[in-house]
Amino acid sequence: MKKRGFLLVDIIVGLGLLGLLAVVIYASIATSSRSIRIIENRSVLLDNCQRVAEELKVPSEENNEFFLGLSYDDGFIHYPSTYAPANTEVLVRLDDHGDRIQTYTVMVKGEDSNVELVATRIFK
Repeated sequence: MKKRGFLLVDIIVGLGLLGLLAVVIYASIATSSRSIRIIENRSVLLDNCQRVAEELKVPSEENNEFFLGLSYDDGFIHYPSTYAPANTEVLVRLDDHGDRIQTYTVMVKGEDSNVELVATRIFK
């Protein structure tokens, strides 16, 4: 007798293997999309952090008053930035204060992660 076609068992085993492969691929796609979302959020936070650091480098009266109000013991102080989106918080800490150079750390807190950036400014 000649065998023509597939047996029902062959088809069920094939479908089972396809289902297992689909589950593995779906889990890998879900993990990578979650990682991409986290990286995008951190990238936006880093961009905001850099903008705030550059904003604070400008030698204006407002920035000078803000830095004069800081001390080393204060830790991080809330900074009202125009660049920060509504769901983030911008904090600034004074790290070093020389004769003409100040070193400070800017932290932007997001919903699920934080980004810190150390910057310096020259003041008169």
